[in-house]
Amino acid sequence: MASLRPLARREFLAGSLALSGTPVLASHHQDLAVGKLPLEVTNRKQLFIDRRFIDVSDAVTLSLNQAQKMGIVLNSADTSLEAGLGGFFRVIEDAGKFKMYYGAFTQAGHSLCYAESTDGLKWNRPSLGIVQVNGSKNNNLIVADNAIDATIMVDPHDVPQRRYKLFRSSLSSDPKHAGIHASYSADGIHFTEVGRVFPMWPETSIVADWDTRIGKYVVFLRGFVRNNENQRRIARIETDDLLKPWPYNHNVPVISPPSPEHIAVVLSADQADDPYCDFYTSGAHVYTAAQDVYLMFPTPFRHFSPSPGRQPWFRFEPGNDYGLIEVQMAVSRDGINWSRPDRRPYFPMGFPDEWDRWLNIMGCGMVRKGNYIYQYFWSPGRVHDGGILRKEYDHSVPNGSAYGAVRQRVDGFMSADFAYTGGSLTTPPMVFTGTQLQLNIDTGGMGTAFVEIQDSTGRAIPGFAHADCEEIGGNYLDTVVRWKGSADLRPLAGKTIRLHVSGRGTRLYAFQFVSI
Repeated sequence: MASLRPLARREFLAGSLALSGTPVLASHHQDLAVGKLPLEVTNRKQLFIDRRFIDVSDAVTLSLNQAQKMGIVLNSADTSLEAGLGGFFRVIEDAGKFKMYYGAFTQAGHSLCYAESTDGLKWNRPSLGIVQVNGSKNNNLIVADNAIDATIMVDPHDVPQRRYKLFRSSLSSDPKHAGIHASYSADGIHFTEVGRVFPMWPETSIVADWDTRIGKYVVFLRGFVRNNENQRRIARIETDDLLKPWPYNHNVPVISPPSPEHIAVVLSADQADDPYCDFYTSGAHVYTAAQDVYLMFPTPFRHFSPSPGRQPWFRFEPGNDYGLIEVQMAVSRDGINWSRPDRRPYFPMGFPDEWDRWLNIMGCGMVRKGNYIYQYFWSPGRVHDGGILRKEYDHSVPNGSAYGAVRQRVDGFMSADFAYTGGSLTTPPMVFTGTQLQLNIDTGGMGTAFVEIQDSTGRAIPGFAHADCEEIGGNYLDTVVRWKGSADLRPLAGKTIRLHVSGRGTRLYAFQFVSI
């Protein structure tokens, strides 16, 4: 597997300028490196989240594509049972239905609640008949209390009786009980608890997934460094069984929250970030639709420091942790080594008179609806710890805390962008299976793209040269590439090839060799 190479500073700046609308000069990279071991791409989808598939390029930049906000989809003001929504939740798609498991401050306590939808935008709260509140079980509560940070996963690996797994933290004063507790379910509604699986409280939601690439479960949770402006970090655990105790360093005394001495930290603020910044949540996701793609939507939290000359207009109160939080994106090929090629927000923060001002946290999970992927986020309309930036904004924001939706084109998180005046890229050597090549690509109306298939040395293979390729124009998720009217690639399957893509005004998101 090719290693993840962080973008060089020149490349990072070029990608940033491209998104900001600043012209980018053509950048000529080194000649093709002959003798590289070919990448085994088989028939899996391949995304341009980094430079894995860019061996040589000219006037091509790697760019983040911001998601489009779609408004509020769930609001605690819609029901008298909920006093407010929690910032930790997960959305899944199961048997054609979208399901949301979310924390809420209810009359029963810090509860885990359930909602469902058929279109991902209109959500309803079904009556589950599990928890009694004010003499009635006519509500959507799954767990009554101590579950504000609970998260769910659907397990494709375990037996049907344990298909759903639930993880929630306990703040018990009893050290034998405090920590993360796990439960399982066959229907995602009625859960059986198995007990504590981790002896420390991570303070935020726990993201668990089955990772097919390594044949293990991976868990993302908060790591912590005390007495440090960059104290909150994102840590990772591997385990063979989520319902048994998770591995950690037993030689370090158990304290909450877990520190890097207990578990491996995989992402933290660095010198490019604000010096008073850390990561609040991970929003990590094993993106199973493509090969070796891990996505994270971390929430950098910029603290308001009491230091002289810093935020003098904000009243800093001892014991409070005020600040702004936004959603960014990080990418990885193995779930361990992460990079942030572009550090601007994954979607813009709301204006001061909008509900999603000042603090946004991405929920776990994503669902597909047609040409788009839906993701969901939470905002309370306040800074962290409930403050208001200035007294002129000290008024109720319409709707208060709520969950909103954003949409992203399928596989469109990042793209290789070709300059309007023209550019090209050449992939490293590859070996594929399949009969046709499909592209997720957008040339717009003025752009064009062509694909040449080359041998390992960079020479065009007869019949698949640039001049043989039919022009590609338009916006597609899976357009088929043709040479002289034919899309048949069977003569090349199993052989070492390179793709040379030339285009202008084009965004290339992904490619895939498929069998038709």
